[in-house]
Amino acid sequence: MENRTVLHRAIVAAAISLVASAAFASPASPGHRTDEAWLRQTLAAREAALTRAYDTCNLHALRASVFAGTRVATPDGHRIDPLTEARDRICGRLRREVVPGSLSVRAVGDDSALVSGVQRFCAIDDRPCAAPGGRFVQLWTLDHGQWRMGWMKRSGGLPPASEASTAAPAPGPEATPRSAP
Repeated sequence: MENRTVLHRAIVAAAISLVASAAFASPASPGHRTDEAWLRQTLAAREAALTRAYDTCNLHALRASVFAGTRVATPDGHRIDPLTEARDRICGRLRREVVPGSLSVRAVGDDSALVSGVQRFCAIDDRPCAAPGGRFVQLWTLDHGQWRMGWMKRSGGLPPASEASTAAPAPGPEATPRSAP
């Protein structure tokens, strides 16, 4: 319960910082453009790694990309564990895709950033993804030299559990339930 309180306070502080920085913007330093490009490139790479972790069902890589206790806020108000959701609903059934050109990165202080975009989860096959996408917003924080996601809110992009369970699972052991991470 204490982790939730600390995370909630961090999110509120990040939001206040974001609003304050927008309201009282200071002139950009000469290196500011380079810093923004580096941040955008770095977090786009982290997003790509997150997508690969989902798509290959690499729960260890997924766990390394998020802080312990991270929950995803869904459109219906539920808060779910991304590792459990990946294991039970996505692995061997769906692939994640971030819609090209939709990713946006905005610095929040010196060691955090808000990443937003549109994601969709599609059937595992060679056909282009036609699933409707849903917006997401994530808070990434630099922790001992590694960027980790600490919070995510999404508005769609993943089919309801009934549809995800009817998607054809991949053949072989990947389709069998796995033990808890």
